Amino acid sequence: MPETPLLQNISLFLDDKPSVYALREKARQLLLQCGYPTVKTEAWKYTDIRPILNSRLKVDASEHICGHDCCQHNDKAPSIEIKFCSGKLHIEEYNLPDGISITPLPLALYEDCCKPYLFHSFNLENHPFAALNGVYLEQGIYIHIEKDIRITQPIVINYSQNGCIDTQCHIHNIIVAEKNAQAEIFEKFSSDKNNCYLLNIVNEIYLKPDSRLNHYKKQKESLSGYHIALNAAKIQQGATYKQYYLAEGGKICRQENIINLEQAQASAEIYSAYTAKKNCLNDITSDINHLHSETFSNQYAKAVLESDSSAVFQGKIHIAPLAVKTAGHQLHKALYLDGKAQLDCKPELEIFADDVKCSHGASCGEINKEQLFYLMSRGIDQASAIRILTEAHLNEIIELIPNEKIRTEFCA
Repeated sequence: MPETPLLQNISLFLDDKPSVYALREKARQLLLQCGYPTVKTEAWKYTDIRPILNSRLKVDASEHICGHDCCQHNDKAPSIEIKFCSGKLHIEEYNLPDGISITPLPLALYEDCCKPYLFHSFNLENHPFAALNGVYLEQGIYIHIEKDIRITQPIVINYSQNGCIDTQCHIHNIIVAEKNAQAEIFEKFSSDKNNCYLLNIVNEIYLKPDSRLNHYKKQKESLSGYHIALNAAKIQQGATYKQYYLAEGGKICRQENIINLEQAQASAEIYSAYTAKKNCLNDITSDINHLHSETFSNQYAKAVLESDSSAVFQGKIHIAPLAVKTAGHQLHKALYLDGKAQLDCKPELEIFADDVKCSHGASCGEINKEQLFYLMSRGIDQASAIRILTEAHLNEIIELIPNEKIRTEFCA
């Protein structure tokens, strides 16, 4: 096999059923053929991934699943808890509420229950890291919410990377909400140690007519770690997808969204707040496709850029010829802590229909000197005053979170 960064021997998974092995091999061949993105790749032109490729991170071929079952829940618990420890699904068994099933991905692959959804929400050829995810397709969960079911407790997925040292982890989750179903999913990413690793995660989301999903994500990982995430959603008639994203960690962090609004009255809202740390890069890339009439989307992101940091915001809205009476909006606001930070902002509108409402905007600025002086004149030291002002800048996004307990966790 040719030398390819991050790509190791697929024979690690020779115990797979033939259809799964064939999928792995297809992803491997695709990756060998297309290679990784470079700064000449339009979608990645502002994000240099060479530090990831040069890190020589290894796949952990140890026991694939830790524990005995995939989630923790009881009727009095405030949430349904799922845990990934160093990229491995940690399993404990409790009774789930009626109308929801949570299945470890290997079992879902064996039973073919996720076959209609696996790699069907986006074009694998255009996403090399998703292809790499396909090569190592092993860790992940399949969440299925039945018709007319409303899950009142959030589904919390904890990803702890404390044990990851010079390793790469690949997780693939599939979430399906049937007609008129409602749920909240809260992904929490953390690392107490300053380890180098790659977490490569793919979420495929399918919302059937009139379903609702609030998707929260808080990423606070190692400043030496790499975080590559792809969220791909297909949204049907009258369904609503809302994403709330907070990022504070990662040497290189990329959050990519591919949203297809496939039928009338489908809507998607993506709210992002992130801090680009010193010598780190934070990338938010979204591609929202309005494929039917009377669809709605809104993207709103706010950033804080520390000294010598880099940030990327690419927000694309595509209006198909049939998507009349559609509304699509995007806005990005950045706050520089000094002049040494770099921001690349690329809003895009592709409009092929009449009678639509679309807008995009971007702004940037520095700390308000009068506000800073006011706080310091009240006895607050400069570092604390700057922290108060930056938190206030990001809190506009956090205050939009409808779940009070999750909103409090975002502020922690």
